[in-house]
Amino acid sequence: MNVRESMRPLPRMTQPFLTWVTGVPPADAAPRVLWHPHLAAVTGVAQTAAGIALGAVALHLPWYALVPLLLVAWPTIGGGLRRLDVVVVHQTLHRMFARSDRANRVVSEIVTTLLWRPPYDGNRKEHLVHHAHPCSFRDGDTQYLLSTGAAPGMTEQQFRRYLWRAVFSPRHHWSFTAGRVRANVTGEQPVHRRVMSLAYLALTVAGLALTGWWLYWLLLWLVPATFFFQAQTFLYTLSEHRWWLFDNAERLTKSQRDQLTFGRFCGEPAPAVAGRPWAVRQLAWARWWLRMVLVYAPYRMWVLVGDTVQHDLHHVRPKCDWANSSWVRNADLRSSEAGRYYEVWGGLLSHVYAGNSVRGWQARPSVALTGTAAR
Repeated sequence: MNVRESMRPLPRMTQPFLTWVTGVPPADAAPRVLWHPHLAAVTGVAQTAAGIALGAVALHLPWYALVPLLLVAWPTIGGGLRRLDVVVVHQTLHRMFARSDRANRVVSEIVTTLLWRPPYDGNRKEHLVHHAHPCSFRDGDTQYLLSTGAAPGMTEQQFRRYLWRAVFSPRHHWSFTAGRVRANVTGEQPVHRRVMSLAYLALTVAGLALTGWWLYWLLLWLVPATFFFQAQTFLYTLSEHRWWLFDNAERLTKSQRDQLTFGRFCGEPAPAVAGRPWAVRQLAWARWWLRMVLVYAPYRMWVLVGDTVQHDLHHVRPKCDWANSSWVRNADLRSSEAGRYYEVWGGLLSHVYAGNSVRGWQARPSVALTGTAAR
């Protein structure tokens, strides 16, 4: 039985949460709210603000409350910034966020200036190469992963060691941060962008000098906007594609290109405990709900944000209604496009294992939901 269909008998009030966490709506269900691209931007800003607010409160509490709250606030801020980057900026590069080319450019330039990310023109050029030659050696993301030590064919244990090294590598983060700075202030960038970046820097320094909020800025902006943002970007990129599936070839068939990307769905089958003793049933359900809330939901909020859970849809149909991509993908599985989709269920490790050809891990073809499930 499909993992999402195993959750169908659960109370109706839980289904919107399960749809968000898993990235898959129930079969034949209609969205309660149709998302608009601008709502995706608002969500990113709101999540960032919520993380900053939580951190600001934490800084006034004793250390035993400060530490755990900061450890939640930091990835929450980073996840909000990632929403603005990998959702909003990404769609401006495809000219799918705003109605006009000019508006897409303006939104992208503002957001990337605030995040110290690459300017619109160079970013768009590199991203279109990624779409034209995904996972090849011409793909900038492939080169980035290679620079961190990524390689196919590792065992799970070897890959976990690689993950720990790369996430906490000073060299990795220094290179990432330096690249962000160079992309904004070097002479290779458009004059208007250098002016924007330097003005942003000057205003930041002036504001901090006037207010004295250096500690708040350091802990609630610089730390999450560098280490956490970059670590979350790295973990996301690892599972964005099946990077090594066809040996980084530039020329691929349509079928091969489809296999490079998969739906990264979050969760595990609901417990099949009908007929078991009461205590066994309660323990199984308690464990399952705890994992959905404490393992998969943070992953969706901090790493696999927004529509990225259905990134395969973006490569199959880049001009689709991306803000409602989970519903669009479900509909596609009942169409002639069904054979173009693949999926992996689980969490972060399942997805990065499949994306990097860890031994024994692969994606499987997606099938349409039937709308039936046993209790």
